[in-house]
Amino acid sequence: MQIGAMPTFGNLYDMDVFVTKGLAEDEEIAFNAGSHTELIKLEYRDFETLVKPKML
Repeated sequence: MQIGAMPTFGNLYDMDVFVTKGLAEDEEIAFNAGSHTELIKLEYRDFETLVKPKML
């Protein structure tokens, strides 16, 4: 992970992860991959299974 880049899966760093209802309604999501130049794209349901985010 690069300095200043958000961790890909905050739960791996004991950080809470939050999502909005609008994001949860998307079929696919994209987010930074722990760097300033790379992205990860996956289905929201897979993200939810891996991270177990808290809904806002």
